[in-house]
Amino acid sequence: LLLADGKRLVVQCVPAALLEMSRAVVRAAFATVTRKAVYTFEYDRLTDLQATQRLRAKLSKAAATRAVVVCSPISVKAFVLKLVESLHQLSQSYAEKPKGVAGAIDAAGSALTKFGKGLL
Repeated sequence: LLLADGKRLVVQCVPAALLEMSRAVVRAAFATVTRKAVYTFEYDRLTDLQATQRLRAKLSKAAATRAVVVCSPISVKAFVLKLVESLHQLSQSYAEKPKGVAGAIDAAGSALTKFGKGLL
């Protein structure tokens, strides 16, 4: 968790039942050593597309400020499934593009890249 360098995202993925406890332990561990923010990545398939763009900004800020992101596998799975669903909607709409889908796909792709380049 000390590997945050301002470029890569540091993510701790824990089971959903341990999410609150893990977040509290990470906060307690870094409260005495250094001031490090701890963010929680929460996502479900019912999340609207505008939230995806806010999520990209949140993950970029977390990487830049060397924060730790705590998440559950369920949230990561829901995020990837929402991206696949949005890509499917975009490919099925030949005549007109659904509003905001292209921007949300761009934001989701950027956020997923942060996960790929980060440390889990």
